[in-house]
Formats: sequence, structure tokens, C-alpha cells
Amino acid sequence: MATPVAWPDDSVSVLRSRPVRLGTDPASLSRFGDDDWNIRPAHRDAHTSIYNLNLRVFPEPLRRQFRAVLLAALDHPQPVEPGGRQRSAEYIGIGSMPVLARGLQLFAHWMGLQGVRQISDITDHDLDVYLQHITGTTTPLRQQANTLNSVRTLWLFRDVLPAPCRLAAQFPWPGRTANELVGLRTSNGENKRPRIQDDTMEALLAWSLHMVEEIGPDIRDAWHEYTLLSRGEHSSQSVYAGTAGPRLRTYVDQCRQTGTPLPGVPGPDGPQINYGHVLRLIGLDGKGGFGSAQKRWLAEQGLPVAERSTVGVITGQIQGRPWRDTPLAVGELPGLWRRLTGALFIVVCYLSGMRPGEVLSLRRGCRDTDAVTGQLVVHGHRGKGYDRAPDTPDVSEPTRPWVVVGVVHEAIALLESLHDQPHLFPAQLRTGMFRPSASHARTCSSVNRDIADFATWVNQTFRRADGGAPIPDETAGNLNASRFRRTLARFIVRRPRGLIAAALQYGHVDTKVTLNYAGAPDTEWLQDLAVEKLELVLEQISDDARRLAAGEHVSGPSADEYRRRVADSADFPGRTVISPRSAERLLAGTDPQVHHGEGMTCVWRPETAACRASRLAQGLPEPAGPDESECRSTCTNLAFTDRDITRRKQDLLDLEAAASDPLAPLPLRDRAAAQAERITSLVHRHELDRTEGVPS
Repeated sequence: MATPVAWPDDSVSVLRSRPVRLGTDPASLSRFGDDDWNIRPAHRDAHTSIYNLNLRVFPEPLRRQFRAVLLAALDHPQPVEPGGRQRSAEYIGIGSMPVLARGLQLFAHWMGLQGVRQISDITDHDLDVYLQHITGTTTPLRQQANTLNSVRTLWLFRDVLPAPCRLAAQFPWPGRTANELVGLRTSNGENKRPRIQDDTMEALLAWSLHMVEEIGPDIRDAWHEYTLLSRGEHSSQSVYAGTAGPRLRTYVDQCRQTGTPLPGVPGPDGPQINYGHVLRLIGLDGKGGFGSAQKRWLAEQGLPVAERSTVGVITGQIQGRPWRDTPLAVGELPGLWRRLTGALFIVVCYLSGMRPGEVLSLRRGCRDTDAVTGQLVVHGHRGKGYDRAPDTPDVSEPTRPWVVVGVVHEAIALLESLHDQPHLFPAQLRTGMFRPSASHARTCSSVNRDIADFATWVNQTFRRADGGAPIPDETAGNLNASRFRRTLARFIVRRPRGLIAAALQYGHVDTKVTLNYAGAPDTEWLQDLAVEKLELVLEQISDDARRLAAGEHVSGPSADEYRRRVADSADFPGRTVISPRSAERLLAGTDPQVHHGEGMTCVWRPETAACRASRLAQGLPEPAGPDESECRSTCTNLAFTDRDITRRKQDLLDLEAAASDPLAPLPLRDRAAAQAERITSLVHRHELDRTEGVPS
């Protein structure tokens, strides 16, 4: 016989068994007797928007019973299904609770139509009828499966529920999953999000870096000035005292002495006095307004009125010129603040390889430097994956460090200087809102809007030298942050020769993101890299084989091995790739290990690689492939295609010019001359090999 369970008291906190986020007011937590349960504070991710559990949607005769069910699901780990593969002691995630409540609501309404007044009265036959009812509806199959899983969850918690709430029938519909019951096919988990095209991503990141280095500090300083003025804490307000009248006379005297115009706003007949900003300047913002007599007196003083009401100064420059000609208008600040945070999000998210939610959950003080290695790190929480701590009341997940490049630290420092909220990306800057910033961060959808708004603003504000838009339109969809990781994987694998590749050293980003400082590699990231590498390898094989067939010449110690590997790989008939994991396996068996570099081609063999020997001699880890920074001209892995020689001939022109530059120091001229001599010899050997290789 089951142990009797008492009904919960109406004053019981519904989140009594769940940890809540920092900054949550205990007095605001929902109680068992409430009709609306706010469960958002118990969700581990501050950026996620979670719906309340609305108990009013349950039929009144059954409402208290289903309250007890939902409280049990919040209080206890979900029991394991009979014969199921579910791990024990797992709490239902807070994000899944609205889905459970929706399924239970449908079941409760069906019970009401059947005249069933207690959950304990449901029979096996009733469950079979309910299954037929659900599968006979036109609702989406995913929703049907969720509804059936909700009934199974109800059954699982029967031992911790009051007697009327216990589903006494046998476990519902054993032997098949809910997906199988409704005929829902599961996907193979392939990442179908398209990459952001190269030109768009390069420009988007380049302008985000402009925001970090030049534009952002001006926006921040103007925002700080506006904030201090609004609070009455700006140093310029120390001269004002008393009521509005004396303060206003002091302000007018100062304007006359300094030749400062009154702040204005656009009007139909020219600029009008911005009385609200005048109040702000004299330290009375939010403390009432001017009377009609005071406004009339101010207008009669004969002072000029500015076109706008501005704050701050412009110090940042783009291509040697101030990024704008006038200070920032007060009305512009909220929009510029959002665009700046969108740009800073791009820098942090894209160049760290973190997921959008992981970035949005970052808190003030997350920057650090490893005491042993000196590497720059960012401390946060993994957004998903096998090592993410479960949603249990007795587990406090430690922060996880990501190793990052310096510009990510710079972006975070600017974010920390923008506001005093606990999250780097607060839900909003005002208090008393729906999602208070003390415990909530911006949502993914809101930051995606910020990113799109930032790109639009750049294109409306600036122009390229040719008159075109600085950030090309993205043709494959919106500029969503969820596309950044796959785009970064492409840039790391392809290493395009554009602005970013030169300025930010994608190889450096690759090392930090891939090695995953915490020692627990991000398998999804590695799979994304595998997909990108497989695509590159297959394209490269096809291109190399086509060029060889067209007569491209190859010289160097590994020329014959190059031709053999390309020929062998070109015969590969292909295979369907249905998941990132299969891409990894296919890459392992397909990659000919031919790497095209800067004016040379490496036919990789670890045992003869000079770069490998150099790294090992320095006590560095053994490389998985060629390290171009350690390449040696004497390495027997090298081969030179006609493409490589063309590149070397271009380098030769630059070196010959440097060697003959009379203004350059002699050591630099000698070094350039020596390099030019080596390249000349290499080009000569390539052409000689071509001649000797032609039959007489």
C-alpha cells in the first residue's frame, strides 16, 4: 500500500526545492495557492524567457489535484519509467515545465468532458480511449507526443501525490515511445543552420571591432554623462541650489557667459527649447516641470536654441576622421546603447566560440588570466552538453573557463563599464520591469534584433569609398547569433585572405576554441569543424585533380607523392553524410593530407615533417598537421604547384624592391636580398624541372 501523502498548504513556495537565480526577491516567489506560478527564477539560464504556469486553465473541479501534480514535479526527481533508459534522480527542467503543464491541461479538460472527477478514477480503458483521441486530432505530431508524455509523467509521480491525484492504472501505453505512438520520426541532429557568407561576416566583425575601439567609448561616455545628469550627480550641477527659479537664473547666466545655446528639439518652424533637458541640466530631472511663466521667461531671454540636445564629445576616428561631426543627441542614446551591446555581443560570441545563451549568461567579473599559462579566460556556464550540471537543488555547477583572444576581454571590459547590472547583457536598464535585470539577461531574440539593428545603422550611417554599403546584405537568412559557431568553423578551416584573417589571426582563435581550455572538448564544435574540413577537402581534391589533368606542373621533393595522393583521392566515389559524426569518420578516411599554404604545398607525413621536429625540440605538443609558422624550406614534405610559384613571383617583386630601397637600413636590405635569392632559385628549379620533365 502506498504511503499517505498530505495536501500541500496554500502558503508553500512552489520553488522551495529548486535553486533560484542570484538577485531573486524571496518575497516575490509564487505560492501553492496562487493561480499564476512564476517559475522563471529557477531557470539556470538568465537569458531564457519562461512562461508562467497558469492554473486558471485547468477545470475548477480538478485544479487543486493538478496543482499538486505540478508541485510534485518541481519538488522531486522524475522517477524512472518501467524498463526505461532514463537516468535516475533527474529533475524536470524548468524550461520543460510549461510543456508538461500544457499536456496536463489537455488531459484535465478531456477528463472533465468524460465526467471523471478524480485522477485516481482513470482506468486502463480510459487511457486507451485518450490515446485514440489524441492521435485522431489534427494537432502537430510533436505536440501530440508531448501530451502523451505528460500523462506518463503524471503516472510516474503517483507515489508522492495525495491519493485522489494518483493515476492508479498501469503505466500508460508500455513498449513504445510517445514518438512511435503518434508516428513522429526523429531527426538525425544535423546542423542545418546556414553559415553567414564571408563578405558579410568579415564586414560585420570589422565594424564590431570599430565599436570596441573607437565608437563604443564615445557612446559609453555620453551615456554616463546623461545618467549622471539625470541623477543630479554630474559635476557641472554643483553650482545649482534651491528651487527651480534660482537654478534657472543661474543656468541662463552661465549660457550667456559661455555662449552656450539652449538645448533644442526639432520643430515645424525651427528648433524649440527642450525644457525637459534644461531640467536635467540644472539637476531637477524627475522632480516636476517648469511652470508656464518659467517657460515664457526662459524663451524671452533671447538665447540661441541648438538644433538638438547633446551630451558627450566625439573622440573616436574611422580612417583618420571623427566617426561623426556632432555630439550625440539625447534621443539617440537608447538606440545607440542597444547597437553597441549588439556589436559587443558579436565580438564575444563569435571570437570565443561560445553559444549565444552562454554569452548572454555571462556575469560581471568573468574576465580572468590563467596564473600558470598567462592565457586570457572568460568564466561562464556551459549552455548544453554532457558536462552541464543538471537542474537539481543540491548541485551548484562551477564556472567553466573559455580561453579567448585579447579583443574579447576588451569587449567585456567595455560592457562592464556601460552599466552596473550583474549580467553583461542585462534584460533592461530600468527597474520594475517584467524581467528585472537583477536576475535576468537579454533573450536570444532581443540580441538578434540588436545585431540586425546594428548592421542596418552602420549601412545607414557610413559608406565605403565606392559608395556601397559597408556590410553586404546576408542572402541566406537573418543575422542570427545561432549561425556564428558554424561560420567561425568555416573561417578557421578556410582562412580567407580578407581583413579579419590578417588582423585577428584565425589560427589563434582556432587553437583556443578547439583545445577548449576546460579540458572537456565541446563535441558539437569539433563536429562542426569536421563538416567544414570535409567540404574543403572534397573541393580541394576536385580542384587539384582538375588542374593536374589540365597540365599544372608540380615540383619539389614531394611532387610525386602529391600527384599520387590527388589521383587516389579523386577516384573516391562519394558517400552520403547524414550527421556531423559521420563527417568525422568520412574525413578520416578521405583526407589526402595535402595542405596548400603561402606559396607552398605540404604533403603531410609526420615522420619527415620539419615543423613537427622543431616543435618537439622546443618541448611543444606534437601537431596533428602542418604548422606553417614552423615551416622549413629544407623539409622533404614540400611540393610546389604552378599556383605556388605564381605567388612566389609576386613575393619576389616586393623583396627585390625592398632590397634596393636606399632609405631602408642595410640589415633589412640584406635580409630581403637573401630571401629574394632563395625564391629566385626555387622558381628556377621549378621551371627547370618542368623542362626536364617534357619528353624530347
